[in-house]
Amino acid sequence: MEKILILGASGLIGGALLEILKKDGRHVLGTYNKNKETELLYFDFLNPDFDVLKSLGSNHIVYVMTAYSNPNWISENKAKAEDLNVRTTKAIIDFLSVKMPRLIFMSSVEIFDGVKGCYSENDQSNPLNYYGMMKKNIEDYLDTNYSNHCIIRTGWNVGLNEKSRCVVQLTYETLLKPNARMARDNYFSLASVGDTGLVLSRLLEKPNVKKLHICSDEVVCRTDLANIIINKSKLGSRMSFDECLFKDIPYKEPRGRINDLDNSLSKKIFGYDYKSTIEIIEEKVKYLDENK
Repeated sequence: MEKILILGASGLIGGALLEILKKDGRHVLGTYNKNKETELLYFDFLNPDFDVLKSLGSNHIVYVMTAYSNPNWISENKAKAEDLNVRTTKAIIDFLSVKMPRLIFMSSVEIFDGVKGCYSENDQSNPLNYYGMMKKNIEDYLDTNYSNHCIIRTGWNVGLNEKSRCVVQLTYETLLKPNARMARDNYFSLASVGDTGLVLSRLLEKPNVKKLHICSDEVVCRTDLANIIINKSKLGSRMSFDECLFKDIPYKEPRGRINDLDNSLSKKIFGYDYKSTIEIIEEKVKYLDENK
């Protein structure tokens, strides 16, 4: 019987994927580390118990969804971040390589430098920050050492629960603070976590896909995002911002200015219509207003 394991099923994307696979009647197990949830197996990523992985064979699937992902935190905690995002992830890859189940790895748009935008699956990577460098490290390691793998990159994932600390929420909260600034030359992709989970689940039927980008069709500018939030939020009268250039935002590490992905390959493979960027933003703003 096909067995599916989601390492990191207590997270935003992993949780969405788990629910979809269960509804599809799949034989799926999920793990948690800090965020304990019922029906999930405990798996300490920093000190992994490989017994959880021993029964997996070449006809099984493993989704690797666990990693530190906040670039600001990572820039200040590089050793701790590398311990999880690189050392342990490579140890899991090495252990699985004996029987070679299909490994689906969640990477990031941060492997690109944000110069040209509209990045396709085969564009050259050139990460600017440590988070992106670690993701590239694992992508390269898989390409060299693990033939049965698939690399996934997505836009900013947006969900309607407390796990989703997304760009819409961060912008919403910033707009309520004094002296908010938004870069008019900063562009990026969004992704509904429901869309991401569904496409991830459909990869089970596409064993030859090696790299895939998941995101909505439309690119959004930071100032446009801010204006949509102000116009749609019940707190909009309390929100304001000044326009600036991306170079004027004091990030702890360099970030890509134009961080959008080309989703045309995923649409061609699956014939899938992604939720629109405006719908994603409006739904999130409504959720934030209702839970403020």
